[in-house]
Amino acid sequence: MRRVVLVSIGIISLFFAGCAPKVMVPPKLDLKAYEVVGVVEFESNSQGNLSHYVTQRFIEAISEDQAGVELIELGTVEEVLEGLGMTSMGPEALAEIGKRYDIKTLITGNIDFSEPSTDIHSFSGPTSMGVEVKVSSIMTVKLRDTESGATLWRGSGRAEREIADAGFSGGYFSFNSENPDKAYGKLTDKLIKEVSKDFRVSYVRKRD
Repeated sequence: MRRVVLVSIGIISLFFAGCAPKVMVPPKLDLKAYEVVGVVEFESNSQGNLSHYVTQRFIEAISEDQAGVELIELGTVEEVLEGLGMTSMGPEALAEIGKRYDIKTLITGNIDFSEPSTDIHSFSGPTSMGVEVKVSSIMTVKLRDTESGATLWRGSGRAEREIADAGFSGGYFSFNSENPDKAYGKLTDKLIKEVSKDFRVSYVRKRD
């Protein structure tokens, strides 16, 4: 009987704990403290407009809970370095970026995809097949000090998903690279959610 009572008390306690109000916790990293922040388009080993797509989604994610933060998009790494007359994003380049754009911090990122693994399924014959393409990816983002070149913050995430809109018909392989939201959307959403968590608010149960 005593055991039953203890179990019941435990269940009731869990019930009321679940009903406790949630309290908002501010982002761990407040970008407003850095005033104006530069953003260089993320690098990637993929083709097409995926780099631009991922960068824009990341900017949207970190801006959602950081009202008033000023972000300056500087373009691709190649464009920025060409404008500086330099070949690598080292401390000298960071210092020059800081002077030219009057910024103290810079966001850079990279998203790398593994070689896709494919699983081909035949439906109506050898000339009509469906292809499941699965890739894994790693996304790394840094907030860097333009004066010292030091990394002030670093976030990373890993994800693996099947890519949509891949097919094989009549001897030709097709992949919808023109629509990254449909093709890579779920994969990049998971990565961005994980990497950007320090920039977003969170909620915890209030305890007495």
